[in-house]
Amino acid sequence: MTEPTSPFAAPAPPHVGTEMLTWAQTRALIRSDLSRIVSHNEAQASFARRVYYFLLPGMQALFWYRLARYAYLRGWRNAARFVSLFSMYLTRAEIAPTASIGASALISHATGVNVFGRLGARVTIQGDGGTGGGFGMDDIGGGPGYPVVGDDVVIGFGAKVLGPVRIGDGVHVGPCTLVTTDVPDRSVVLWPKPRIMVGVAAPPAVKL
Repeated sequence: MTEPTSPFAAPAPPHVGTEMLTWAQTRALIRSDLSRIVSHNEAQASFARRVYYFLLPGMQALFWYRLARYAYLRGWRNAARFVSLFSMYLTRAEIAPTASIGASALISHATGVNVFGRLGARVTIQGDGGTGGGFGMDDIGGGPGYPVVGDDVVIGFGAKVLGPVRIGDGVHVGPCTLVTTDVPDRSVVLWPKPRIMVGVAAPPAVKL
């Protein structure tokens, strides 16, 4: 489903990698994240509603990540780690300042989200989903052992993208799916269908 266009939408800044990130670019990225969550929920929003969306844990996780990333790229590594740690305690999401996330990101439920590697623009991450390492230490552009995720990717509830793999543009990773291999553009990745065994479960024991 196409999200409605917000009248408050800010121009999306270019994806920023490991080069220096200016304060103006950081503010533009934060505005793009806020515009995304507002337009995801309603076509128009009052100032009070925009404040409400800004205070949601998913938006707060991205806000503090953007500040930590700015500090990290300027060489203020201790400050970046402190801000990242504060954000993790506040939102229960872990987004490393070494990670690179493009404009207009959306975290719909912050709890259990982990992000490492390089993610493109307009990525969507749902609860308990994320990206990370653990399958080799090759660096394909996201850092040693971390993935590179394209634009307009959706990572569903509980889904994980692990290792030095490339996820193409427009990919949808279904709930609870584990991805450890490359995925081409515009693909849908689903976990195997669960087996249903009818009548096998024992009835609950009744204690008097």
